Amino acid sequence: MTRNKQRKGLIQIYTGNFEHLNYAPVGLALRAAGQNLKTHLTCFLPFPLSERLPHAATLLKPHLIVEQTALKKSVYKEWSQRECREIQDVFQRSRTALLSGEFDIVILAGIHAVLGSDLITMGHVMDLVREKPAHVELVFTGTGVQDDFIASAHLVTEVMCRKGHPNGEDERVGGAPTEVITGNGKGKTTYCLGKAMLMSCLGTHGTILQFIKSSRPYGEVKALKKFPDLDIKTMGEGFLDEDADVQEMKHLEAARQAWEGCLREIFSLKYGVVVLDEVNIATHYGLVQPERVRELMFLKPHQLHLIMSGRNAHPEVMGGASMVIEMKEIKHPYQQGIKARKGIEF
Repeated sequence: MTRNKQRKGLIQIYTGNFEHLNYAPVGLALRAAGQNLKTHLTCFLPFPLSERLPHAATLLKPHLIVEQTALKKSVYKEWSQRECREIQDVFQRSRTALLSGEFDIVILAGIHAVLGSDLITMGHVMDLVREKPAHVELVFTGTGVQDDFIASAHLVTEVMCRKGHPNGEDERVGGAPTEVITGNGKGKTTYCLGKAMLMSCLGTHGTILQFIKSSRPYGEVKALKKFPDLDIKTMGEGFLDEDADVQEMKHLEAARQAWEGCLREIFSLKYGVVVLDEVNIATHYGLVQPERVRELMFLKPHQLHLIMSGRNAHPEVMGGASMVIEMKEIKHPYQQGIKARKGIEF
């Protein structure tokens, strides 16, 4: 495998009010694998579905390497000496992976939870930022982040749970939840990819229906061919221009066909999880009516986990969801003139 030494690697930070909402870097690893980029992922703390990461790594081999600690709690005073040594060892292996130049992406998931202890300090993390090879994308996740750390990053997304709880069922109807992933920050589609991928590793059959993206060879499309219980279908005509005439016939017809297709898939009873990627954008532009989406949310099969992504989610859609997650932009590389990169953004 040839490393792309010319590609500029950035510093990404995902923070927020729930540690376990950070599926976006997992989805990033999936997308990268489809473009032959190699990811080293370290999980300092468990999160829902994280026990399926080794299985995902097996399916994506050799493009994903996973390290996990045995920690169950994020409270420093409750860690045993063995757990303290393990944290230091795992951090050191992450550093070795970073400096080796063998990987295109290095992810330290849950790192913020162990900062502040004497084991790993902000100084250690800032050393990683300074030492990383130019081509490596370095990604940190976890609750809470210091201002000087934000200043060092190119991309910062605050992941906020606005409604519901990620571990709970839809308490109103007792069935599988309906999630809305929205906001102006980066990571919405990769959140959906990561979560659906790990659910499929539990044996949950799923599909990802992309409303806006056209049939280009995106990284996720290539990588998901390795997952027997998860498929993906691109059903759009490409991203809409903010200044474009939203009534353009090709988009309207594509949205109509996509909506009819998603209804067939959802009510086929074949799936345990369905992702409607960028459906919120289609609703925002009037390509799909919000009342139709809200109706679907209440009529879906009882045990179907439905995930809908895209910025500008309609209030009616958010109101009908059992969980709403906002990806809030704090910093974005586009603001610095950095364009979309193969294996990272597509």
